[in-house]
Amino acid sequence: MSRFFLIVFLLAIIPFHIARGMGLMSSNSSMEEKNFYETIIKESAQHQSSNLTLSKYLAPYFSQAVRKNDKAILAIYYCLLADQSFNDEGKRNSFSDKYYLKALDLDGGYSYQNVKTWVKVMYGFYLYRCLKASEALPFILEGEKGLEDIPKELVLDIIQTYKKLGYFFGTLGDYTSGIKYLTLGQQQEIISPRLRAEILDNLGMLTLKSRGDTLQAMKNFELAQSLALAENDSLRYAKILGNQAAVFEGMKDYRKALSLLDKDLEISRSIGDNRNTIFALMMQIRLNIARQEITDVPHMISEAELLLSGSDDKKTILELEIHKLHLAIHNREIGHELDARRRIERLQDSLRFLDGDPVLSQLKFMTDKQKYADKLSLAQAVIKKKQAERRLWLILSLLVLVLFFFIYNAVRYRARKRIRDYEYQLLNLKYTKAELDRELMSSKSQVEEYVAYLKRNNEQINVLSALLAEKGNNVERDREELKILLQSHLITEEKWQEFKLLIMKEFPNLLQEIQSKFSDITESNLRVIVLMKLGLNNKEVANVLGVTPDAIKKSMQRLKKKLGDQAGVLMEYISDKEFV
Repeated sequence: MSRFFLIVFLLAIIPFHIARGMGLMSSNSSMEEKNFYETIIKESAQHQSSNLTLSKYLAPYFSQAVRKNDKAILAIYYCLLADQSFNDEGKRNSFSDKYYLKALDLDGGYSYQNVKTWVKVMYGFYLYRCLKASEALPFILEGEKGLEDIPKELVLDIIQTYKKLGYFFGTLGDYTSGIKYLTLGQQQEIISPRLRAEILDNLGMLTLKSRGDTLQAMKNFELAQSLALAENDSLRYAKILGNQAAVFEGMKDYRKALSLLDKDLEISRSIGDNRNTIFALMMQIRLNIARQEITDVPHMISEAELLLSGSDDKKTILELEIHKLHLAIHNREIGHELDARRRIERLQDSLRFLDGDPVLSQLKFMTDKQKYADKLSLAQAVIKKKQAERRLWLILSLLVLVLFFFIYNAVRYRARKRIRDYEYQLLNLKYTKAELDRELMSSKSQVEEYVAYLKRNNEQINVLSALLAEKGNNVERDREELKILLQSHLITEEKWQEFKLLIMKEFPNLLQEIQSKFSDITESNLRVIVLMKLGLNNKEVANVLGVTPDAIKKSMQRLKKKLGDQAGVLMEYISDKEFV
């Protein structure tokens, strides 16, 4: 038996270690924990008026995380504070860096892949917003790879995660990945109309930039536009007008494009959104130069310069300088042209270390290279996994064969032992029955001995009933043998008549006395009354008569009801055991 348990133990433990070695063990949070983390993330969005307000809201969660040593909650806490610090300052700062580094340092303190992936995407997108795309790339790629091992229902803050990946890859020029993630984001069931409008708007731009289906791009813009209008989202509506203008610019319909830009600028100026105003102005300048209508261009450039004063958006400043160069060339202003060229050169040198086009092109190449390497390593991993699976199935097959051998022998041994035990028990029961019959025949007071005989019969009946229940799955021959032996212990009609003769022999008037006192009783009632008066209880009477205790109980209830006032006398009579 010890060998059997050893084999079972090996069968359980070896596949576990093999599976662990193959990296098949789950490392994501539970659905309940994921929902809890998302509640913190989503509710924190309602407390983002300042870092102090957010800190107050998050304080109970921070205390809980410290008390329970929950590093996953702490990582989420620091990411949210870091993002708020960036938003408050409008730029990268020491607090936002410090909080994000704290979140990253906690990576080894918890095992939840979905939380780790969320943290990496958050930090990567933060660096992207800081115009550090090259630094962001490894974290974004790690986050993207991490998503492959997470079931969709366990991805943390799934819409925002897809949105961030879509924006990042779209900026790098990887439009296929950008469109994929933005499409996944807007397809989620639970998404606010404002967020869906934002994603559809950007999806339209990526479709346009990828030189894809212009009609599909316009369809996305129109869907986003209807959502923005329904939500009274003026800024989003203005941005969509500007993006639609880009479509008509590509179609060389400059008049329609400028008409849309006029509406865009009107809304952007009225709500005081400088960034979108600059975007619309830059396109308006570009279109006017393309049309050779430069009368209003100097005024537009001046407005853009005023809005860009103090800004570190070097890419937009470079674009503006290029427009100034074109204007200077058109006006044949050599001095202004030389100044513009010098400024452009300095800006281009500066942008080489930030997110300029050369850097982005290099990053796109790095991304493609990394993805190819990942596909190659994935293919190799699949081959290794299949080889490991084949070895695992071979080991399992051998273990199952060994286990089957031990189980087969154990079952055969137990079956033979059960048969031997059963045969011995049956023989013993037959011997006991024969002994009881001999004792009954040799007794001086046969009624008194018959009572003892019935008592011992009850014990045998209980044993036989238990055996019958236990042997429910045995062959029919065994069951029939047990039933015959059980039947031999019951008081049949023949045995009852014999017993009546014994009672009349020792107590001649007993049966007549009972029938005269209780004239309404039947032969069946008489049998029960006599057995009870001999000292047998309900269960014992039921056993020897081959019925259930409940049947005896109901029989006595019917008799009491029939006797009426005499029922009490009957019970007193049964309780009096004096004649025994």
